[in-house]
Amino acid sequence: MSKSLKTVRIMVFMALYAALTIVLDYAKESIPFTTIWANGGSIDISLIALVFASVHLGWKIGVITSLLEFLVSIVFGATKLYFAPYSPGLGFMCDYIIPIVIMGMASIFVKKNETMFHNIIRLETGIVLCMIIRILSQVISGVYCWTESSDIGSLVAWSLSLEYNLGYGIPTMIMLLIVMPVVCRAFMPLIEKRYKL
Repeated sequence: MSKSLKTVRIMVFMALYAALTIVLDYAKESIPFTTIWANGGSIDISLIALVFASVHLGWKIGVITSLLEFLVSIVFGATKLYFAPYSPGLGFMCDYIIPIVIMGMASIFVKKNETMFHNIIRLETGIVLCMIIRILSQVISGVYCWTESSDIGSLVAWSLSLEYNLGYGIPTMIMLLIVMPVVCRAFMPLIEKRYKL
């Protein structure tokens, strides 16, 4: 396969995964238990597409796909932006950029010439680490950007932010740990056979 054809295929898959992420983002609005938190917190089923993009295209292109999805979702209104009252720049980085980029790195431990079983374990390790970083980023935003100015950095701010972000971060991680092995086992052999990159 020529280099230009490979580049086109990668770009098409990036667009496909970004679009699928947005579709799943819209779909989660119709699932009652996923959106019970205020100000954007939800069990994020759209991460399934981003993590799969990371597995299929590699973590570096997964990061670019994550950023592409974020930009496209803003343009189409799928992502509701909430700007923090205190330190909006830090809040934007910790609430949006870091959490979306880190999920593109979920497959960082996956190796090409490993068995499916070993790569599933490596992927789940990556998911756990990425979700921990994602949750920590959002907790930091809650502590320093979303609390009253008198409470910034306080123990109360830390406990409230942890409670809020763990409330949907842990269920999202559990969902990914259950769903991604099934998705990878079902679709990776087909993709590798038909659309070798």
